[in-house]
Amino acid sequence: MQRCRCQRAGKVMVLALALGSAWWTAVPVRGEDARGRSLHLDVLLNGQSIGLIGAFRQNQHGEILAARKELEELGIRVPASFKVEDEVALGAIPGVSFNYDEPAQRIDIKLPPDGRLPKTYDMQPRTIPGPAPERSSIGAVLNYTLFGTSEDKQFRSFWRYPTLSATLDARLFSPVGVFSQTGILSDQSLAGGGTEALRLETSWTYSDPDNLVSYRAGDLISSGLAWTRPVRLGGLQVQRNFGLRPDLITLPLPGVTGSAAVPSTVDIFVNGTKTISQDVGSGPFRLTNIPILTGNGNASVVVRDASGRQSESSLPFVVSSNLLRPGLFDFSAEIGLPRLQYGLRSSIYDEGIAGSASGRYGITDTMTVVAHAEGARGLGMGSLGGVFGLGRYGVLTAAGAGSWRDGQLGGQSYVSFETQLWGVSLMAASQRTFGAYRDLASVSGAQFANGYGNDVTSAASTAETATNWERRLLPPRALDRASVSLPIPALGGAISLGVAHVKPALGRANRIVNVSYTRPLCAGGSFYATAYTDLADRGSAGVFAGLSFPFGTNITSSAGANRVGSGWSLAADAYKPVDQEIGSVGWRIRNVEGQDGQKRRSASIAYRGSAGLLEAGVAQGASGLSGTVQLDGAIAMAGGSIFAANRIEDAFAVAKVGAPDVDVLFENRVVARTNASGNALVPGLRSYQPNTISIDPRGLPIDALSETTVEVRAPSDRAAVVVDFGVRSTGNSAIVILQDAAGRPIRVGATGALQPGLKGTSAAGPEFVVGYDGRAFIENLAADNEVLVKLETGSCKARFSFVPRADTQVSIGPVQCL
Repeated sequence: MQRCRCQRAGKVMVLALALGSAWWTAVPVRGEDARGRSLHLDVLLNGQSIGLIGAFRQNQHGEILAARKELEELGIRVPASFKVEDEVALGAIPGVSFNYDEPAQRIDIKLPPDGRLPKTYDMQPRTIPGPAPERSSIGAVLNYTLFGTSEDKQFRSFWRYPTLSATLDARLFSPVGVFSQTGILSDQSLAGGGTEALRLETSWTYSDPDNLVSYRAGDLISSGLAWTRPVRLGGLQVQRNFGLRPDLITLPLPGVTGSAAVPSTVDIFVNGTKTISQDVGSGPFRLTNIPILTGNGNASVVVRDASGRQSESSLPFVVSSNLLRPGLFDFSAEIGLPRLQYGLRSSIYDEGIAGSASGRYGITDTMTVVAHAEGARGLGMGSLGGVFGLGRYGVLTAAGAGSWRDGQLGGQSYVSFETQLWGVSLMAASQRTFGAYRDLASVSGAQFANGYGNDVTSAASTAETATNWERRLLPPRALDRASVSLPIPALGGAISLGVAHVKPALGRANRIVNVSYTRPLCAGGSFYATAYTDLADRGSAGVFAGLSFPFGTNITSSAGANRVGSGWSLAADAYKPVDQEIGSVGWRIRNVEGQDGQKRRSASIAYRGSAGLLEAGVAQGASGLSGTVQLDGAIAMAGGSIFAANRIEDAFAVAKVGAPDVDVLFENRVVARTNASGNALVPGLRSYQPNTISIDPRGLPIDALSETTVEVRAPSDRAAVVVDFGVRSTGNSAIVILQDAAGRPIRVGATGALQPGLKGTSAAGPEFVVGYDGRAFIENLAADNEVLVKLETGSCKARFSFVPRADTQVSIGPVQCL
């Protein structure tokens, strides 16, 4: 009976479990159970592993789903009807099937031929992220060129009446921008003249690297395109500055697409040279940003698999700096008063406000829209055009412009074409103006002619009226240019042919033709010859030819003949340029012999020191003897120090080392040595780019310690950064050899600290680490010291005395730690 009751009880339990299971299945569940289960599976596409793990979800009906973004990252093409955030069932994609291997946690997805997305490989070199551009410190730079010249027929007196001049370029930089001032000072008092000062440009500039925009106030040059004429203004300017991101590629680079049945290698050849070699997986692929710098033509794309089978195809490409990447916008806008007589007068500006603006926008990889506008009192001008990449055929630029000036209308057309085909480079451009076309350059020049420059117009021609002068300032009625360059294998060189046709608004037209031939010779030499003529004036024809040969690494000699009209001359010279390294010496010797007094002999020598470049020369000609002396240099102030240096055109750094005679390196090259104050100037830094500045620790005093020896900095434009290497004196430090009670060195890696409390010790001592042989470098020592060392089984204490010694690393011990 007991057995029967047990059997009935078991049946009842089984029935209850079955009913409970049925109820549980029928009742909807919530949360993660309602969503099914998450899966992370090894993905195969058409039976081949792609080396990726995909995140999927299996719902209650057994369907496997994934986010659209996840599927596209796996290379699966999803219909456009699904949104980015949608979850897509694999069975809902046309032509897709799959096999889910649960024990192996693997899924093999079968795709139709067009069901895979190409995998993208970016060929742009990977750059290590550098430091963010930092704000400038406060300082100043004065670049100068001091020049003196004198001449006379007698050797004993040619140096007595010199003419002296100084060209100055000063700038003050700070976190709020760069203020700059340029000018020329001249003194001819010793030669019977006077002293003059000429202001050139005064401006303030601020750059915003985050938005790639630069702002300028003061003297500036307006924006322009190939068919416009920029003018000088005194006013305000805002413009895009891609130079604030040197790593940004603004021009569209070519790409290639293809498909590989098995993992393969793709090689790209440009002009017979391998440019790219990239391993690709099976399936479709896309290689982008192929580094072809300029030009157009066909590249060869070779796909080779592991078995050696290969296929080759042709890739037409066009690369031009006139094209912008899709979505990039380049612009410049300025407003102000046109400046007149620049380089002759210090401060003459037109009375009327003028402005201009230019813009470029990349539509596609092969199309960039360009626009330009100018305006002034009584003038309006607008221009619209485009740059079109024609693949292997070249680059076409076309634009049209219209102007309105006091009720008169005019127009301008521009078209150019550049190409490189079969080794031949061709460029052709044509510009035409129609009607009463005017631009800002002609309007501001007319104001100069009518009011400010009567003395100049009179000097040019007493019979010339202001109206004729205005016409001379108009854009040319026609400007045509063409050039072609092609190799001549039979002659072992290359020939270039150029043609230019200029028809000004007033005066006769010019039709200039020139042809040149160059070829390399043995031992690094070269031969060159050029002939030119103006078809409208045959008397201006000329020809010159010559030879050039190098001697050693940086000495070059050349000889040539020149004939212009009926006159001829022969010239020979040898020269060695001045290098950038301190202590470099350069020189030049030249002799010219010819008709009609064309005889001149000259010699010069130059030396680059740490404070500037000094050059001196002497010449003998038909008018007698002359001599020149020139000094180029700079005075820089930053970081509380003043330096005399060579010219500083861009950014620089002040290295604060704190010890004299320590070598300072820029990009692993010694460029300076610290002065008596322990500071050094490091010139030649690249603004907005990472620059590596370091010191040679071997030059530090024995009792000095540097927190770092290498710094990477990114200065702003034409400014300075102060690099403090944190060198400090360690005269109150010593190397202490610590041993345990058994006389064995304390283990490597043990840590300890100087203990306060003894007479003369500091309130809190720095921690130290024990190195090999129980040696520990301990700072802030006093006459009597106690240290506490942490061991694996507890701690120990050691006591020792210390006596400092100048310029010596003190060593103490062995000292027992008990």
